[in-house]
Amino acid sequence: MRISLTGPESPDLMSSDPMSSDPMTSDPISSDLLSSDLYEESQYATRNMHSVWRDLRKSDGLQRQRTPDGQEFLAALRHADVFEVLNDPGTFSSAYSTMLTVRGDGDVAAGAAIHLTDPPLHPEIKRVFTPLMTAQAAQRLERGITDRMSELFDTIRGRESFDFCEAMITLPMTITGLLMGIPQEQWAVTGRATVRAMGGVNAAESERQRRIDLFEAHTTIMSVLGNVLEDAPPADSVSGRCPATAEVVGDPSRDVPLLNAYAFLMGANPTVPQTINQTLILLAGDEDLWSWFTRQEETDQRFVDEALRWASPVNHVLRRATADTVVAGTEVPAGSLVSAWIASANRDEEVFADPFRFVPDRAPNRHLAFGLGVHRCIGQHVAAIGMKIFFDLWRKNVRSVALDGDPKHLISNFLNGVVCLPLAVDWK
Repeated sequence: MRISLTGPESPDLMSSDPMSSDPMTSDPISSDLLSSDLYEESQYATRNMHSVWRDLRKSDGLQRQRTPDGQEFLAALRHADVFEVLNDPGTFSSAYSTMLTVRGDGDVAAGAAIHLTDPPLHPEIKRVFTPLMTAQAAQRLERGITDRMSELFDTIRGRESFDFCEAMITLPMTITGLLMGIPQEQWAVTGRATVRAMGGVNAAESERQRRIDLFEAHTTIMSVLGNVLEDAPPADSVSGRCPATAEVVGDPSRDVPLLNAYAFLMGANPTVPQTINQTLILLAGDEDLWSWFTRQEETDQRFVDEALRWASPVNHVLRRATADTVVAGTEVPAGSLVSAWIASANRDEEVFADPFRFVPDRAPNRHLAFGLGVHRCIGQHVAAIGMKIFFDLWRKNVRSVALDGDPKHLISNFLNGVVCLPLAVDWK
């Protein structure tokens, strides 16, 4: 751990705690003996991938990769290259898939769900939901989110040792549950299913069992959302606005409202809690950072932005080239799959000073955790307010926190997820 305090009023606090129990957020180690295979999913639960990405950023151009079934893809790892790919939806299309694990004919929701469409269709779908997602709309949600999250805190208050992930399984739903129009009695099952739908949670499981679990998780989510849509959800909820997307897309062969409801839920539920999980791991292992954190009157946007940069809950997003082009000197033929590694870009030494240190008041902060351009996360304002409320409540209620075991990570090359986070907490 390395700390630099430059003044009592506005300390430049920097933390880089190389914790072996947290492979995805620790200070990088040499990866000379590590494979540069970016697809293989099990490694994301056990290895410090930041060391791999760091070494690959030193190589020229995009990196040529191959999936286990022989599908070739290109990997953009530098901030500038990721920026170029994500900022050009005309050349790099989202209307195929955003995850490396979904290939073949593409995602079943391609061309219909908000995140799997390109302009001019994408902004038309986005306009359906924009009134619910503005900064002003997010501020109107603040009181309700605070009340629901406070109630959740009350359920764990006084517990000295617990698995944070399990105890707070409904945490994302305190932010998005009512906004989505999902009944509270479905929050626990929905929260658990959204994590399991992103990857494996048990390294000892067979690949076959993992696929079964993923199928069951997706089926659970679709069932919950299908029931919500059938029950005429409130018009001022995401689910209540989803039926309007059917007319916008104009594809009667698919259940477009259900596909968009699913897209919103899967976009919102994993991102916020995983940013919180990764930040808590850091706060639990760094006394100086914890001391700084507890001295703040409230959580400001700079801390939230640094938490997002540090955690980078989405490792990559996938695009497909629509025309021959060149990125970083690498020829990209039309039809090529290009993975933009956001987590790598957010630790790029060319953009971030001391990228492997957590600087709570870092400014400017050009992180790409919410994406970029037309596909920048529509729910960013709601997510930011939700994280701010959580950290304020944590500061208000917790005197000290420490790890009570090793965190366990999701088996996924897409989501940088924590599935078990044992904490020892001293409550105020």
